[in-house]
Amino acid sequence: MVAPTVTERLAEQHAAGAIRWVQDSFRPEHARGTLLVVAATDDDECNAAVVRAAVENRALACDASSGERSQVIFGALLEDDEVSIAVFTGGRDPSLARRTRDTIADLLGRERKREREP
Repeated sequence: MVAPTVTERLAEQHAAGAIRWVQDSFRPEHARGTLLVVAATDDDECNAAVVRAAVENRALACDASSGERSQVIFGALLEDDEVSIAVFTGGRDPSLARRTRDTIADLLGRERKREREP
């Protein structure tokens, strides 16, 4: 991950060796040798530059702010013993996909609870 700063949770994961963090602002050379690059900033111009660098380096690109610029999109998956549900927003809003998945999970949980009640 390349970012000048990270959240406390990510800093903990970095300290535990679970993730690699390059404390820097993105530069095109960061995309060299990668398979997948994810641009997930609140700066559309930066995200577009990250995608361009990924494409120039023959890496797959996901722009969390633009499904049109993405070659890869991520959904939100809910799996349990009884169902598997995937929610996609066409790459436009991954947080909406997660919220929708969580709402569905809550609804399923309430329905299952009602089924178990006498």
